[in-house]
Amino acid sequence: MKNEITPNNLPQDFENLTEEEQKILVEWCSKISKTKNINRGKSSYGLKHIFEYSEIGFYISNGAFKGAMLKAGFNHKNRDENGLNWYFNYSDKSLKEIMVNDKKLRNRFRHLFQAKKY
Repeated sequence: MKNEITPNNLPQDFENLTEEEQKILVEWCSKISKTKNINRGKSSYGLKHIFEYSEIGFYISNGAFKGAMLKAGFNHKNRDENGLNWYFNYSDKSLKEIMVNDKKLRNRFRHLFQAKKY
């Protein structure tokens, strides 16, 4: 089933990463500033892709990303009724700053950083 919770969607999947991968991922997540409120802009699934496309990125499951965000001290709310994807209390501004300072992310998501013409 498409929206089924599988083991790789559980935060415990973080433990299946190597110690080095865990360290890299948690450090990356920790660079994102926390906010008081949950940000509903990007879910765990969208954020995991941003990490994967970064200069230090590698494939991770949605669950591994959720586990890393918990280790980094973020709060969360379910995006879906079944908890497949989560929202976190992260700052859009700090995420964009990380993206601008990462060459691979800046190139991949350049449309987000171009000045708007009116």
